[in-house]
Amino acid sequence: MRSLLAGLTRVRVLGLRELTSHKLRVVTSLLVVTVSSALLVAVLSVYGSLTASVRDFNAAISGAATLEVAGIADSGVPDEIAGELRERVPQADEVVPIVRGSVVIDGRPTVLLGSDYRASSLSPQLGAAAESDGSGIGLDDLDDGIVVGPAVGLREGQDVRVGGQTLRVIRVLGDEASTLNGGRFVFAYLPLAQRLAGLTDAVDSLLIVPKADADPDDLRRSVERVVGDRAGVVDPDFRVRQAEVAGSVVRDSTLLVSMVSLVIAAFLVFNTMNMAVASRRRSLAMIRALGGRRRHLAGDLLGEATLFGLVGGVVGIPVGVVAGRWALSRVPGGTSSVGMEVRYTLPAYVPVAGVAAAVLACVAATALAAKSVFAVTPVEAMSPGQVADAAPLSKRLLWSSGGAGVVGIAASWLIVETVDGRPAILAGAVYAVAGLVLCLALSPVLVAGVRAVASRFAGPGRLAAVNSERAPRRVWATVMTVAVAVAVGIGISGALDNLVGSLSSSLDGLSTPDLYVSSQDAESIPTGPILDPAIRSEVAATPGVRQVIGGQWATVNLGDARVVLQGLERGASAPFLRKASPDAAEAVLQGRGILLSRTLSRTLGSDVGDTLTLATPSGPRRLPVLETVNYVSMDSGVAAVSIDLLHDWFRRPGDTYLQVMIDAGADHDAVRREIAEIADAHPGVGGAAVHVYTGEQALAAAQRTAEQSGGFTVAIQWIVSGAAAIALLNTLLLSVLERRREIGVLRSMGASRRFVFSMVLAEAGAIAVVGAVTGIVMGTGLHLLADGILTETTSIDIAYTPLWSSTWYVAVSAALCLIGAVVPAVRASRQNISESIASE
Repeated sequence: MRSLLAGLTRVRVLGLRELTSHKLRVVTSLLVVTVSSALLVAVLSVYGSLTASVRDFNAAISGAATLEVAGIADSGVPDEIAGELRERVPQADEVVPIVRGSVVIDGRPTVLLGSDYRASSLSPQLGAAAESDGSGIGLDDLDDGIVVGPAVGLREGQDVRVGGQTLRVIRVLGDEASTLNGGRFVFAYLPLAQRLAGLTDAVDSLLIVPKADADPDDLRRSVERVVGDRAGVVDPDFRVRQAEVAGSVVRDSTLLVSMVSLVIAAFLVFNTMNMAVASRRRSLAMIRALGGRRRHLAGDLLGEATLFGLVGGVVGIPVGVVAGRWALSRVPGGTSSVGMEVRYTLPAYVPVAGVAAAVLACVAATALAAKSVFAVTPVEAMSPGQVADAAPLSKRLLWSSGGAGVVGIAASWLIVETVDGRPAILAGAVYAVAGLVLCLALSPVLVAGVRAVASRFAGPGRLAAVNSERAPRRVWATVMTVAVAVAVGIGISGALDNLVGSLSSSLDGLSTPDLYVSSQDAESIPTGPILDPAIRSEVAATPGVRQVIGGQWATVNLGDARVVLQGLERGASAPFLRKASPDAAEAVLQGRGILLSRTLSRTLGSDVGDTLTLATPSGPRRLPVLETVNYVSMDSGVAAVSIDLLHDWFRRPGDTYLQVMIDAGADHDAVRREIAEIADAHPGVGGAAVHVYTGEQALAAAQRTAEQSGGFTVAIQWIVSGAAAIALLNTLLLSVLERRREIGVLRSMGASRRFVFSMVLAEAGAIAVVGAVTGIVMGTGLHLLADGILTETTSIDIAYTPLWSSTWYVAVSAALCLIGAVVPAVRASRQNISESIASE
């Protein structure tokens, strides 16, 4: 206890005094730690928010249920299964029918939920919606009444138009229902919900609530015996797992840039703390000369670093929350088929992780810096001519760093070539660490480059070159700060640009039809509802229409995987048919096989030549896998079969979209207006609108979704660039403070303020040039590697193409280096000569 109190006294008397006497140095260093902590909080919270909304929503619905009987396809679970389960499964306390869907209220998609009085056995949220209002009249007695969540914006007794029907709001729930999609949902009794969702004699799923003494394994076996092949028996959280694999473009590109960003953030904190400790070399040496023990001083420094990390980490939490919310706003809206919205979520572990990472980085950097500071004698450390990092790095360290860097870069490429799926993203972090280590080995070359460039700026430049040569570690740290900003910009932006371009090429054929008539708008996959058959016949009879080709999209549950299945008709213009060989395409149209996207092939573990067993509402069906194609990933993957099989096996007759070809000489605008009138005259199930749009609009919508996904990742990238810019300013400022005495000597010998200003800018300019060149090399390698990583994770062949607009990152980073040098340059030129020479 006595030693601890003595340590705290030293920190208070010596450490805090040192910090308060160098406020600018402390503030800028603390700012780097804060921004790095904020980056970690932003990245982790954003990544978790992508599935947290689905998890919370699903938990609020399933509640006490331990099993779910889910429909194999969009046609749902037949009504009669519920009665069979209640009769033949005694371990089940309740079998609750559930309808999930989406309706439009005031122009906004709103979650639709449907059930009966049994819903009260699931969760308090659903119970509040399903119970009567105390009048004795239950929802089962109402044909046009709905209960709405508090965020829908409707009032009790209000009439509202939903799906072509006029409904009455019988209750508005309170805050107890806010966990259900943030309170934006509509609850309807079962028959009305089935009509609104387009389900005929079926429900979306059945939730099984077990009796208190029921054995889970016995319950599952009993349910599976009753259900058979008519539906799937899964855990209620299977939808969460589906959400976690959906939207792989956003998920994987985000995870890639996040891993690289966290490595960079750790590096920036390390550099900052390393230089901050090195700048205190002379004051520490003086304390040692007065009898201070090295062990005590090192412990005090680590205590200060811990305090530094705590303060910076805590301050970074609200900054990270703001940055995370901004980044999350770049996500394309909606994460599920029922129109759920992504809500920002801050898991409890994220602030802890942010603070812990900041403390760990500060302590590690301080420990290594203290080791180098205490490596010299107090007399050498206090020598006016001795700079803090003048001693060159040992050759052993340089050679070992070079070897480790080369091995690490080779390992990153090996990971991409040999590891399947999402784990390949680890290669990004390996490359970032290896690149920094290799650049440490090349630090003599980088310092020599700075010296050579600086010497070309006349007298001030030659003196700047000498300063660079005498402080190689500081110069290397500053060069690498510029380099990482350039590398992240070139590598990540280039890879995302290539990704968007490759997504477009993977959709070859989407824009060929002149018009689409669809159950959904151009931004969405038309999985339903089925179009009125009259639309096809009337469109085909429209003057100027050459051909009408039908098609259908459906979502199919294969265990925990949700597959997007396309039914193709002969003559259709579809990416699947364009990419498959003629023989495979013909076999699919004849109903003799199935085409899989590469993502789905990997998910199911099925390759060309394998026989795939599909669970369908009409029983298990077997199809050979004819080919796997390069196709954009949606949910767990995409597959294509003959539309006749989709009609027969999945009991989905009809089309969810039509491709319309117009005669070359016809008035396209006039034809489109006539087709739009036909669509308006035949709304979908529940009054759902039928949309008409061009092929170009369909392709543009797909590209826009990819660009929005990329824009989300770029948002995180800008956070990294901001951290690098702050770290750069801090590094340049510390470099001037470190040379305060030398600058004072120069001024006393007759050097003008302009000369000192030019000297600092010359060094910054040389650092900007060498850092930019280094960043271009690192960024190009990262660009190539990221293309390989995203090729593996998205199963789309991403071709490398240089992004020439990335030169802006080089220009901006170089400009930041020069602008960041202006403040310390002005400070250096205006220093009081006598105070500078007398400074410690």
